[in-house]
Amino acid sequence: MIVLGTVLGALVGVGGCVVVAPDTGRRVRQFVKTLLANVRRSADDNVGRRHAADLAIVDWTPTDLVVRQLVGVLIGAIGTAIALSPILDALSVAAASLAGGAAGFLMPAQMLRRTARTRRRSVLHAFSAFLDLVNVLLAGGAGIETALVASAEAGDGWVFEHLRACLVRARLRRRSPWHELRALGSRWGIPELVEVAGSMSLSGEHGARIRTSLAARADSMRARQVAEIEAIAQSATERMGLPVMLLFVGFMVLLGYPALQEVVMNM
Repeated sequence: MIVLGTVLGALVGVGGCVVVAPDTGRRVRQFVKTLLANVRRSADDNVGRRHAADLAIVDWTPTDLVVRQLVGVLIGAIGTAIALSPILDALSVAAASLAGGAAGFLMPAQMLRRTARTRRRSVLHAFSAFLDLVNVLLAGGAGIETALVASAEAGDGWVFEHLRACLVRARLRRRSPWHELRALGSRWGIPELVEVAGSMSLSGEHGARIRTSLAARADSMRARQVAEIEAIAQSATERMGLPVMLLFVGFMVLLGYPALQEVVMNM
């Protein structure tokens, strides 16, 4: 209630200043507008540098992340204050509101990183299938560009949409398709895609056996994905064992506490 009264009093004071001096209100609005524009520009630049690859693969702009962080701060701080104000004093409510605001600020970035990791795994799965299709078409006698275009057209989903867009850009700019795929991998922060595209680009320029290289790269990516899936499954298995262990410990405490209490009382 003290915090709410302070905020309402501040709003009433600002409103009184605006009514008494309209010119002051206009200058305040202009100052706030300029300040917000500068803060937004600085925040966008900072966020864009720190989360460039994650933002690109999730298809967010820096402004999207900043807005989510600001909304998280407001919801975390105000929600915590409203929930705890009936049971805690003002100082404790203020401290809890700061903690809630900090948690709300960190959650969007954490969600961005988690979504980006999931989408990168999807890209690797789709790209390995794409390489297999290209390899099959090359074995059937198709040219490299024809095989790339046909393989990209054969797939569905957002990954294949980006692959088709890369091939279209390469054709319009008269550049190697592998160059555009390598640029896409760099923008999304996927070193496997950059490595494969760079290797295929060198193979094409030097007349190496592209089909053999593609098959080897596809097998390597598939083996890496299998190892990652096994590691995730092993981690999930270990996490499942923790609740069972805690349940067993609690059960043993439940059985042993009455006997221990009886021994202590008889001493």
